[in-house]
This record gives sequence, C-alpha cells and structure tokens, in this order.
Amino acid sequence: MTQFTQTLLDPTIDGRGVDASPALADETLAAYAAIPSDRMRGGVGREVYEAVYGKMPLAGSSYAPHWSIWASGIGGSQVAGSNVAPGASSSSRIFATVVGADYSLSQQTRFGFAMAGGGTNFAGSAGSGRSDLFQAGAFVRHTVGQAYVATALAYGWQAITSDHPGIDQLNAAFNANAYSGRIESGYRFTTPWLGVTAYAAGQFMAFSLPANAQQPAFATNAFAAAFGSDRVTDSRSEAGLRTNASFALQGGVLNLRTHLAWAHDFSAANTVAPAFQALPGLGYVASGAALAPNSALAGGAIELKWLNGWAAAASFDGEFSSQVRSYTGKAIMRYAW
Repeated sequence: MTQFTQTLLDPTIDGRGVDASPALADETLAAYAAIPSDRMRGGVGREVYEAVYGKMPLAGSSYAPHWSIWASGIGGSQVAGSNVAPGASSSSRIFATVVGADYSLSQQTRFGFAMAGGGTNFAGSAGSGRSDLFQAGAFVRHTVGQAYVATALAYGWQAITSDHPGIDQLNAAFNANAYSGRIESGYRFTTPWLGVTAYAAGQFMAFSLPANAQQPAFATNAFAAAFGSDRVTDSRSEAGLRTNASFALQGGVLNLRTHLAWAHDFSAANTVAPAFQALPGLGYVASGAALAPNSALAGGAIELKWLNGWAAAASFDGEFSSQVRSYTGKAIMRYAW
C-alpha cells in the first residue's frame, strides 16, 4: 500500500512538480541544461523547453484543462528481523502494474486516479503464503509558487493463502482489506545547477484481517487453528530532501533525481492469539517482527523525456533501519497530450 500510495503522488510524473510549471522563464531551464543560453532562445533549446514545460501562455489566453495517462511497474523486497527474538523474522516481496490518469484542472491544481493489480509472497517464523491484490486510489495536488501540498487515499483488496508448518501443515485462504492515506507538503529551492525540494509527510495504513481457520489439507476442522479478526494500523511521519538536475539533449531532456529522508513509525509489533478448535482452551501467541521506530530512506531515478510526449523513467529506493531492509523499484512509461 505504501508503494501504491507513493506512486499516486509521484512528483516526477509529467506536469506535477513545481519545476514543471509553464511559468518558469527560459533562463531557468538554461541553468539546468548544459547548453549556452543563446541557444535557448531558439532551435533545439526552445523546442526542448516547450516539449517539457509546455509553451509559454500568451497574454490574455486561458488555460486549457487536459488529461495525461501513465503506467508504472512496481516491485520490491523486504526483510525484517528481531534483535530480541531472532526467530521472529519475516520477508516479503511485491510486484504490481499501476495504470493512472491525471486531469490538469488549472496550472496550479491537478487530480487523478489509478488502479493496480499484482501479487505478494511472504514468509516468517509462523508460516508463509502469497496473495493476489487489487488496488485503487485517487489524489489531489496543488501548487502555490514554489510550494505544494498533495494528498492521496487508496484501497486495497487481497486474496491470501497461507501455510503454517507443524506435524501436519495447516492451510488457510481468506480475503483482507487495506486502507492507506498520505498528505505531503514541500517547498522547492533552485540553484544555478540543482533543484532542491524540502518536504514533510504523514501517512497511515490499516490492514483488516477477517477471522479464519487454518487446517490440514486432508481434513476439515481437524485440529484447526482459529484466528480471530484483527486490524493492524501503522502510522508514519517522514521528512527529507529531493534533488533534481536536468540536461537538454538533441531529442529531449534527461532528468536525474535523488531522494534522502528520515522516517519515524509509531506502531510496534502486532500479536494474535490463535486457538485450536478441536482442543478447547489450548492456544498460542503468534508475534510479528517489530518495525524499527526510525529508518533512513534513500533513492535515485533517471528519466528521459522525448519531444513527442513520451517519457520513460526508472527509480530505485531503499529503506534501512536496525531491523528492516527494504528495496523497491519502479519502471514507468508516460504519454501526455
């Protein structure tokens, strides 16, 4: 859900970032591009500028709202361990395809929606499993000069199958629901060779698990382990910096970006108390690996925008703490008209 929500709010999607405002002067792009300023007044430089930032609005002209569409493939791998209980570790992997559409209501306001389909697989001390997932969400972004505020809400549905090891392996299949939201605000500073955006964000994720029973594949209700319904909620604050530099090419623009941030999670490990249906009064406690309260976020991206409206980008991000190592990536294709 974090991957999907942050993809919804990706500031690098064409037209979203404050650095993509058509009100920027030619000298701004010239400061980012490795070409002389006199070439920016015409020829390749001017064509690149218009393709990336949009043509400068004429005096008295009205802004024309428009749509843009985009698609992104996302994936990642995470390992969580425990220094206190070495056995309470877990690992997970995710892959999904996201398709979205943005509507530019004005030069300052943009909203849109997206849907995703994919899957996950996971393993831990209490068992392993996989899931098929569907996600849907919407966002709004508004800019005022070099500042911006953006928010997104998302819903996810997962069809989960799990296996619990033991004398007889227990199996279960159930559906779960997830809800997430994020609000973010930042301000962009420009230098002659680099753009820097300072931002702060808050987000939450709620994962709702239904009551379910795990049982051997060969028999119904034979020593089934019954889990009650449960709800896991994680909230997080985030503060960091994003940088970008742009270089004009013969057929488009090359953008390089980096990301560095600090995140704080307010949630501890979750525990559940299953009971064996055929053995009343007998149960056990299952504990998950705790999230570290503080973690470092780092990443980078490369993007190429062509004059015909197409753009391609790839990014890689990592999350590092004393207990969690998470690596995620995205490959994006966009077309705007």
